Amino acid sequence: MPCNFRLRQIGWIFFLFLVSSCSEKTSLQIFQPAEIDTSGIQRIAIGVFEVGVIQEDFVTERGGNWSKKSANLTNEERQILSRNIRARITNQLTKVPFFEVLLTDEFSSLENDAALQQMIATQGYVTRDVDAVLSGKIWLTSERLDGVDLQKISLKYFTPANSRQKIPAEKLTVQQLVWWPYKQLSGSLIVELKLVRLQPTEIVATDVVHRRFTQRVGGSPGGIVDQAEEGMSSLQDFLEDQGDDQSVTRTSEVLPPLSVMVGEMVASVGADFVRRVSVSQSTVEYPVAEDGDEQARLLILGGAYESALQRLQGQTANDPNSEDLYNLGLCFEALGDYGLALLNYRAAHQMDDTNLVYAQGIGRIENLQRQFPQLRSPIQSRKL
Repeated sequence: MPCNFRLRQIGWIFFLFLVSSCSEKTSLQIFQPAEIDTSGIQRIAIGVFEVGVIQEDFVTERGGNWSKKSANLTNEERQILSRNIRARITNQLTKVPFFEVLLTDEFSSLENDAALQQMIATQGYVTRDVDAVLSGKIWLTSERLDGVDLQKISLKYFTPANSRQKIPAEKLTVQQLVWWPYKQLSGSLIVELKLVRLQPTEIVATDVVHRRFTQRVGGSPGGIVDQAEEGMSSLQDFLEDQGDDQSVTRTSEVLPPLSVMVGEMVASVGADFVRRVSVSQSTVEYPVAEDGDEQARLLILGGAYESALQRLQGQTANDPNSEDLYNLGLCFEALGDYGLALLNYRAAHQMDDTNLVYAQGIGRIENLQRQFPQLRSPIQSRKL
């Protein structure tokens, strides 16, 4: 008896799966909420990107002797670096369709972040209709190294069999001392990004990210010792390919400018930050209820969610049924209104609690609520 009951349970679940899998599906562009609640923020101005401590050392090695010199960036170089960083962050924000970047210099032309925060606190800005300001600061230490890889390579070689060489060929070796010039740029970068809401004044999001970087050009080629051990000719051919001038002071490759490397790392940090504060879109395949309003179903399949929503609201106000309620929830979910989507999914499930598709809709939204607690706030629901 228990075995038969369990078989009936399995059969019932399988039946529900078949019913749900037979429903027509459509590709929906679903809005995923931001990791950080940025509701109400659309227009963003770019503030000052302050360049903090900058320490750059130049290290040179010649014949085992090392020399080190320190250099400080001029004010003009700091401003160039600041503008480069600001341009990189602006480019990241403009890729997000949910934010509008205001092209104003009012917030970025200030001397430092303290001046920016003072302006925000006293509302001393002229530009209006600004929801938030994104600003930042960097601290950088770097070291440029100019040195050589020095290698002593011992090579065995042989002479032809008809040679009159008296010394056994296997005992003849040649020692070659080879130096390979290289240059290296390494250092440490700390980036602070901060998004401040203007009304009311509050810090919405802040990130402090530490990145280390190293890039090297030149130096001894990989596997050269193994190649050289194959015979003298292989080393000679390799050196000829490298050119006759194997000067210790130069290499055919050049390091990228420090501003370029810093800009690329800041762009990477900025992309992660923008991803955390912005809504994202993803394409999913969800079933559409077939036995409800036919015109609304066709509108959903065609991606006209707003039109389908308006039609279904009229239909369900007077004569609600589970199919239309589910499709109404699907419209809300596609438009990013998860509160009303969950409300309609639950209403449909109350009318037909055996429908697996309705339960799946509830499960999707509740899973999002667990991942993003800010969705529990009623302000996430649109005003109808």
